[in-house]
Amino acid sequence: MSEKESLESLLSRVTDRRRELLTQVVNRRTRHFCMVLEDLFDPHNISAVIRTAEVFGLQDVHVIEEDNAYSVNKSILKGSYKWMSIYLYKKRMLCMEKLRAKGYKIAVASTNTTNSVLDLDLSQPTAFYLGSEFHGNHPDTLAHADYEFKLPQYGITESMNVSVAGGVLMTYLDVFMQKEGREKFELPPAERDALLYDWLDRHVNGIENNSPIVRVEG
Repeated sequence: MSEKESLESLLSRVTDRRRELLTQVVNRRTRHFCMVLEDLFDPHNISAVIRTAEVFGLQDVHVIEEDNAYSVNKSILKGSYKWMSIYLYKKRMLCMEKLRAKGYKIAVASTNTTNSVLDLDLSQPTAFYLGSEFHGNHPDTLAHADYEFKLPQYGITESMNVSVAGGVLMTYLDVFMQKEGREKFELPPAERDALLYDWLDRHVNGIENNSPIVRVEG
């Protein structure tokens, strides 16, 4: 059975309403921006960023677990991970290497910079790093980043909770894409169809044989 026939077969096994919803959503997905979580230890924060990324239509979340193992809170995720592509890395430099090979610029959140996220060239594919709750991003990550940035803020408190920061950041990215025309950042047709196939397969057959989680080895 060809890939097209497989996709059509799966489409025939879901309701019209579900078919329409998944088709609409996959048409709005983007990989122009992605989120990178570096050694977060709180499952609540990891889950909240993944869920928010799904809501904003960012397809990929990369998780570095060199110091802290990947762990999520399913009550926070609300099933959002089923529609995502989540990549796990044991080595932080491997993650950066893979992202650069895909054409991403590396932008790292830091409280020690004067550069706002609004100063970045968002026309370039960019991977946005959020660091661990207590220590931020690793010195090696900061040393090899293309940009350091911070979110605009006007209070006394030095920083936001990391999952809140992720939500604020993705709001800025969404506004940028809307102003530019979100259709410019949509997936190529072949990539979109492959993703729709994965979604339908997981919806119809479960995620046991088509996991959204990929462990990336060096």
